[in-house]
Amino acid sequence: MELRHLKYFITVAEELHFGKAAARLNMAQPPLSLQIRQLEEEIGVRLFHRTKRKVELTKEGQVFLEKAYQILKNLEEAIETVRMVNRGEAGEIAIGFIASAAYDILPTIIEYYRKEYPNIHIDLQQLTTAEQVKALHEGHIDIGILCHPIKIKNDTIQVEVIRQEPMVIALPKDHPLASETSPINLVDLSNDPFILTGRKANQSHYDTVMNGCYQAGFHPKVVLETQELPTVISLVSAGMGVALVPASIQYVLKNKVVYRDIRNNPFTTTTALAWKSDNLSPTVHAFIDLMKKSVIPLFNQDDWK
Repeated sequence: MELRHLKYFITVAEELHFGKAAARLNMAQPPLSLQIRQLEEEIGVRLFHRTKRKVELTKEGQVFLEKAYQILKNLEEAIETVRMVNRGEAGEIAIGFIASAAYDILPTIIEYYRKEYPNIHIDLQQLTTAEQVKALHEGHIDIGILCHPIKIKNDTIQVEVIRQEPMVIALPKDHPLASETSPINLVDLSNDPFILTGRKANQSHYDTVMNGCYQAGFHPKVVLETQELPTVISLVSAGMGVALVPASIQYVLKNKVVYRDIRNNPFTTTTALAWKSDNLSPTVHAFIDLMKKSVIPLFNQDDWK
């Protein structure tokens, strides 16, 4: 049985007249009658009652008509779905993200993407920058939202900067400098315990903090290292130490943590999109194009002064 047999059958069933059905199909009546007989022989039942005066569907023919309609509908939907996948309008995309992006960057990305591509299933995975680089190489995620710069071997990963922002100092609410309204000198924190994201989890952030402190004239007393910035903020709120964090998350736990600017601030942090250079998925390329066009410009307008 071929698809054309179903189309022939449906046309005859709708017209209940072989001559009219043949005209609709732009074919002669005898070949059409032959095709219907061959179809009946193949499935082993009569689909039509034929007399000289009229043509009627048998009970089996009525059931077969319903199923034939469904088959054609399913086929049309399947064709449209694969075409949408080819255009990057359907399918699935796996996105890794650092925890600090969850406050503003990630929600904005998801809002714009779902509005433009509602038929794409989004798989979100919270991962450190290092974990995302590994997941990209292994094909476990399609897109990374991570801290930049990252170590890239042989240009295997492409990067598009979303935002570069200054860092601020996070202090416990009862810290002696918490009442200061003017920017804080970094060296004034030389005797404070520091909380950092570990170098393995976020090499860029770790190195930025350590180098900035060295330039200010002291070696930070690192008492705790953790994988994610939200955990860092929680530990600061518990009075465990001070921390340098991106300015974009300075409203987190604001009732327990005080955020202050740094005088002559040498600290910046960069959040970027990352994807495999050899990823030819239309879905991924459509995602990147939308981000470049509609989302990244929003964050390039941020004023942190």
